Amino acid sequence: MKPIRYTFAFVVSRLTIIALRILGRNGTHFPGAVAMRLCPDFIQHLPQPKKLIAITGTNGKTTVTNLVSDVLKNAGYSLSNNAMGSNIQEGIIVTAILASSFFGDKSVVDVVVLEVDERISPRIYPYLKPDVLIVTNLFRDSYRRNAHVEFIQMMLEQAIPSHTQLIVNADDPISSFLCPGNPRISFSLKALEGEEQIKDSRIVDLVYCPKCQSELNYDFQRYHHIGQVHCPSCDFKSMYPDIEANINHKKLNVQYMNQNLSFDVLGDNPTDHYNLLASIALFSVLGFDLEGIQTELNKLKIVKTRFDQVEVKGKQITIMMTKDQNPIATSRIFDYIRHQNDRKCALILINENSEHHTLSENNAWYYDTDFDYLKQDHVLQIIGGGHRILDLKVKIALTGIPLDHYRSTSNELDTSRLVDLDLVDAIYILNGTKNIPEAKQIRKHLIERIEAEVQA
Repeated sequence: MKPIRYTFAFVVSRLTIIALRILGRNGTHFPGAVAMRLCPDFIQHLPQPKKLIAITGTNGKTTVTNLVSDVLKNAGYSLSNNAMGSNIQEGIIVTAILASSFFGDKSVVDVVVLEVDERISPRIYPYLKPDVLIVTNLFRDSYRRNAHVEFIQMMLEQAIPSHTQLIVNADDPISSFLCPGNPRISFSLKALEGEEQIKDSRIVDLVYCPKCQSELNYDFQRYHHIGQVHCPSCDFKSMYPDIEANINHKKLNVQYMNQNLSFDVLGDNPTDHYNLLASIALFSVLGFDLEGIQTELNKLKIVKTRFDQVEVKGKQITIMMTKDQNPIATSRIFDYIRHQNDRKCALILINENSEHHTLSENNAWYYDTDFDYLKQDHVLQIIGGGHRILDLKVKIALTGIPLDHYRSTSNELDTSRLVDLDLVDAIYILNGTKNIPEAKQIRKHLIERIEAEVQA
């Protein structure tokens, strides 16, 4: 029997969701706040889903959540997820409400798929206990919340239930060894033929052995601390993977048990391959015939809020999600751009603002980000927009990038006016999670300018 206070809060929150939808709003966060206000221990009384899949990690969790949800829907499963909503407590509560009966006494869908922010794990997993948890990776992240990787690792260790089946990246020696007593399946991406090791990053989150504190040796360093590693002084080394893959001719070739399967790649970046591998590993754990889901996975693309590219009159415009105040995500995209040397390009950076768009948090993340990657002959313009444009200018000057390459405006939308269309033929709009609408508006303005100013 559920407490009356919980039932009242549940019904009010469900009616709030309905009202917001009638008004044309998503309601991914506010109804959860209402539930917690009316019943502070609301989440403790939510019914456990029939099957609960959780996805966490620093990068990739939204993409994996979308991939998994799309395949399950196409396979005929009824599900609730927060793929397009909030991954903190209030948003997760809304997802659980939508998965439950009207009065919140039982789950009514086949499966719930939750994207869970790492910091919020202790508030979720003790009550909504995942049957399967994908941990995509662990890196330093937002400086205000979780820049200390060992702190995040400790929080997850304390929160993850002992019965939860883990799916981990064997190429990440931080997250792959979480909760050693839990069952797990791991995946790895083999070093590709001629693949460049990236050893020039400012960021490596695992330098010393977690067992004996000796300096680690990287046998293969894909980027940051991702790759194959061993300790010269003890037995610590990268985990041997259950699922291994390589890339050949735009295909992800997967070896699992006695199967050799081929999947269309999601994109050009190793992060795209890891996200696809995490999804494949999940379906193997759920007992799917992997040959049967090849067709479904091959239909899917990266969600357009993460990567969206158009070409207008020979000018390429790309929106890329860099996450807010995250040196890893931004460095990975800078590395991608430095290798796109077939076009002269401009970068528009609008990813440092807070969710209120009036303040910005600690900007120390600039000094961990690999701005050196932008010291390329084909990167001709760097354009800043928002409240931190002078801080960005200082970082660019300290990096040694010519200041005549930098232009800025405090109005994010005005950045589209600063692009020199006579100079560049590729424009990258790098936005955070809080300013996706602004990124789309900037692209719209650029398209209008190109249509008006560029000869076909």
